[in-house]
Amino acid sequence: MNDRMPTFPEWLDRLLADGVSTLDGPPVCPPAAADAARAVLRTAYAAHALSIAGPPVPFDADAAWAAAEQVAWFCWRLVSDEKGKPRPLGEPRTPAAHLSADLTLRLLPAIHRRARVRDVDDPLAVEVAELLRRWPLSGVLADLDGPPAGDVTFFGHPGLQLLYAERLVEHEKPAWLPAAGPARERVELIYRERGRPLPAPPRAPEEAA
Repeated sequence: MNDRMPTFPEWLDRLLADGVSTLDGPPVCPPAAADAARAVLRTAYAAHALSIAGPPVPFDADAAWAAAEQVAWFCWRLVSDEKGKPRPLGEPRTPAAHLSADLTLRLLPAIHRRARVRDVDDPLAVEVAELLRRWPLSGVLADLDGPPAGDVTFFGHPGLQLLYAERLVEHEKPAWLPAAGPARERVELIYRERGRPLPAPPRAPEEAA
């Protein structure tokens, strides 16, 4: 029986292939393993991007790497008391950043759910929720209150707008509906195709009183 802790590239490969994280120590990637880890991300992205309609979305290695580091630390903090974290992920500024980070960020809703199960005010759940609101292509998969903090037009990329719409119809959140324009039209298209009415927009507090 092999009880060896997986290397960071091995951990990342299993996370992307099976959605499984097994860690018994902080997820540190030594410089000697960085190229192998980035190769795992690049290979996974090539398959991930195949289903996106519209113009090809290039791989953003920096966004993918920063997102993978964040997810690794969130996985570790779910099972430990360690408070360390990698450099901040920031916000997406291109379609490539959105989709490249989504490789791993789309797995964060599961961590958010598990953190909330142990405590709805768990600091980890709060941090994950804040990050997912800034990255709405992935955040739309999570059970979050309130609107997204990031832009949901995805810089006009039609394929990302369609992917967002397909995810939104399965994880309905009225506050996450695009306000207008092509992104809104694509959400309406997906809802029509599924035979579903658009959800009513959330009422303002004074209207709900």
